Amino acid sequence: MREYRFKRGYKPDEDRLEKLIKKYFGEFEKDGNVYVVRYGAMEELRLWIENKKLYAETKTNPNVPEDVAVQTIKTYNRFLEELTGYTAKERAKMMKKEVESG
Repeated sequence: MREYRFKRGYKPDEDRLEKLIKKYFGEFEKDGNVYVVRYGAMEELRLWIENKKLYAETKTNPNVPEDVAVQTIKTYNRFLEELTGYTAKERAKMMKKEVESG
């Protein structure tokens, strides 16, 4: 499971989350407060907001063609950047810091 913080000025609310899921992935299902998405190489992406943070659990299919995998990652990164305000590079830096301090 991954945890993502929101940059100042980016609201951690379900309306924004829903809009951006539709924009980037199209369809979704809801399981309680969890949004379930199936897209490209992601067999299942479970997203929810709790304590002003985004949580994500991903199950991927390792047997998809490489172009599908690359496109899935690019789309997911654009989705996260628009939702949280942090680029893939910034998110990687924050994760590295958390691992080193934790």
